[in-house]
Amino acid sequence: MEQTEIERFLKIAEQSPTKAFDIVFERYWEGLYRVACRKVNSSEVAKDIVQEVFIAFWNFLPKLSQQDKIEAYLYSVLRNQVFKLFERDEVRLRHVINCTNSIPVTEESPQDKLLTKELENVVDDEVQNMPERMRLIYLLKNKDGLTVKQISEELGISDQTVKNQLYSANERLRSRVLKYGMLMIVTGNLLLLYQSN
Repeated sequence: MEQTEIERFLKIAEQSPTKAFDIVFERYWEGLYRVACRKVNSSEVAKDIVQEVFIAFWNFLPKLSQQDKIEAYLYSVLRNQVFKLFERDEVRLRHVINCTNSIPVTEESPQDKLLTKELENVVDDEVQNMPERMRLIYLLKNKDGLTVKQISEELGISDQTVKNQLYSANERLRSRVLKYGMLMIVTGNLLLLYQSN
């Protein structure tokens, strides 16, 4: 917004904060959503992030002054929300890994061994179907144990690109494993129905 536009906007905001909010929402929602989608590769997650951006803007609106740049503020909040999401996902992943490592090893039944092998095959298959760059980044992180920084330096790309690719890879794997799990539940239910007849 140019200076005269900001002045007009501030007058509107004083008279009707809701109208001022609607103006900003209409002007910036689509652009923010497109950027969020590119960052997180999920339309639902992107919508949630943009919603958080506008909640923050609504809270910021009473403090808005002529020196503030609305667009810069919105994209700054968006960037911070994406970083928070990546951090939460990494913490959750570490927690799951720690929990699985602390489970005492017991003798697996033949069915458990079969299910584990099938699940490993599902994951391996999905990793092989990833785009080449995503697969490489995923393997460097999860097989070779490199950090995001080490991967970005080795491949000559930004840390953010590495994080985006890892997030997308994990989303693909999560989706594929969930589909596999649902298939197993349906198959199990069908077998139970068949056996009961």
